[in-house]
Amino acid sequence: MENSNEINEMYVERFAFIETLSREFVAMTGCGVYVFLNPMDLDQLFDKYQNLGLSMRVFARQCVRNLT
Repeated sequence: MENSNEINEMYVERFAFIETLSREFVAMTGCGVYVFLNPMDLDQLFDKYQNLGLSMRVFARQCVRNLT
């Protein structure tokens, strides 16, 4: 069973992921991430990010290129 510290770390990482993704979308398109994706899409992308082992920024840039 996960303890509260592990759960908290997961939320912090997820928040950092969404912020990084949002910054990349704004930088490359002028629009925020929610113009292109809904919250469920973000959850799926976060799961993919965790499984691929790429840096957050590299993954975010690939997402922006693939979705725009």
